[in-house]
Amino acid sequence: MQLFHSLKIKLIVICTSISLVLALLLSLQINKTMKANLEREQQQTIDYNLHLISSNLERELDVLYQLIVFCSTNKEVVRFTSGASRSSYSSYPVSMTAYEALNAKIFNSSIDKYIRKLILCSKNGDVIIQGQTSGMLQDKDVCIGLPYFDELFGASTYEWIGLLQEPFYYSNPSARSLPIVRPIVNRDSGTIDGWIYIALDPCIVEDKLINTRQTFDSTYYWLVGDKAYRLEGGSFCETSFDLEQAPGERRLGTLTEKGGKATDVMWITTDNAPWTILQTIPESGNLLRGRNFKLLLPYFAMVVIVFLFTDYLLIRMVSTPITRIRQQLELISSGVFTINPALETPDEFGDIGRGINSMSQSISRLMQQQLEHEHEKQQLELINLQNQISPHFLYNTLYTIKWMAILQNAPGISEMLDSLGQIMKYISKNTDSKISLEDELKLLGHYITIQRYRYGDSFTYTQSIADPSLLSCRVFKFSLQPLIENAITHGINGKQQPGQIQLRVTREGEDLLIDITDNGVGISQQQIDEILTYDKDITEELLFKKIGLKNIDRRLKLEYGDRYGIQIHSRLGSYTEVLVRYPYLP
Repeated sequence: MQLFHSLKIKLIVICTSISLVLALLLSLQINKTMKANLEREQQQTIDYNLHLISSNLERELDVLYQLIVFCSTNKEVVRFTSGASRSSYSSYPVSMTAYEALNAKIFNSSIDKYIRKLILCSKNGDVIIQGQTSGMLQDKDVCIGLPYFDELFGASTYEWIGLLQEPFYYSNPSARSLPIVRPIVNRDSGTIDGWIYIALDPCIVEDKLINTRQTFDSTYYWLVGDKAYRLEGGSFCETSFDLEQAPGERRLGTLTEKGGKATDVMWITTDNAPWTILQTIPESGNLLRGRNFKLLLPYFAMVVIVFLFTDYLLIRMVSTPITRIRQQLELISSGVFTINPALETPDEFGDIGRGINSMSQSISRLMQQQLEHEHEKQQLELINLQNQISPHFLYNTLYTIKWMAILQNAPGISEMLDSLGQIMKYISKNTDSKISLEDELKLLGHYITIQRYRYGDSFTYTQSIADPSLLSCRVFKFSLQPLIENAITHGINGKQQPGQIQLRVTREGEDLLIDITDNGVGISQQQIDEILTYDKDITEELLFKKIGLKNIDRRLKLEYGDRYGIQIHSRLGSYTEVLVRYPYLP
């Protein structure tokens, strides 16, 4: 299952699925279109076939009708049916001349092979027998005795009763024929002189259907009178069916044969007889079934080619860049932050690659800065320790000097030594790098006492605390002393008149602000920039000696971030303001 976690495999599976779905949809659409076209072509073909069959049948029926009319119009045949004994132009018996005339008419017609039996009976009972089967004297009586003879003879027009057993086909008793019985009417007198019986071979219809050329399997039905037949094995078999006409269609519907399933059919009815020929419409799916594979094979081949080309593009445009990015991320996670230019391609993956290279540079730079900060913090700690060298020894020495000053009646020296002793005593007892602002101000007070004796009354010092709660905030130990020292030494000491030093403690949001302002000589902007510029190439020997504004600013930035530190504002000959920003940490 790990295989499917690969983006490449997922993309290939998705593209393959989409390609197969598109191929299937395309195949279905093609199949649907071909099915519709094939159905239309089938209907057109069947319609043409039916019209051709109907035309041929109508022509044969016209010949049949002309033959029957011939029996009422031909002079010799009329003389025979009217009961004359002699021909009008010879001494031949009229039956002979009528036979020859009728025989010639039949022989020269297109339906001679379909007339199994023709019996022409005259007024006085004489008969002429023609057709494909031999005749016998009793055929007339057999014919008159047929159960349908009177019905057909008495009909006002041609009556079609379907295929019936042929009574005169002695060699094949099961043979069936289409019987026709019509009276012979004398045109002069209007009387019935005789009758004609014709047994038509069903091949007159079967041949038309069998010989109709078609490229698909289809079944023919023949509806004659109230009888229905299905063409099966080259001959008609009687059947029954229900025919439902399709809405809005004249010759299209559904045929449901007894015991069978519904089938779409088309039909046509001959104009000169109530004969209806029906032809089933094969299901287009059956016609397409054998062709589907051959039809769809080119499309599936095209899909495979598209898939392979898509796979190549995916590997080239997606898989390869992702592999490079993953390898680069593995290098970064192992601590190697080298830059890989191959990732920076001119696309979206190139944007990601550029971001990874930039991230590598940033991480490398941050790690270098962190190492430098740690090294600097170690140096600052060394400076702090250096400032605390033997404070206990110095404290004891100072107290010895103080008692000597008292014994010699020098109170100023005594007070200075007492302040310096308090400072040294605090250093010896408290090794923490951070103390409360209250303790820092106490130490600052001792330092100012010493400076007043040194500089006399050349300056005044005032301080204000906005809120007593600010005195509990933690600050770096001895972080204010260098600021006061700079204000005295570089600000007020260069002025010809007494100076003022003000210290204000306020709070701004989450920050503690300590503002030290003097009205000394001021400093230029260039000097301010030099004071706050960090020289990372400074030697350890110089760093141990460098205690002042730069040291305090770097300690604050290293400890709390670049937001914190010292800001200096000054105007030459007017003032200098040093603003120290601490985080508010009670």
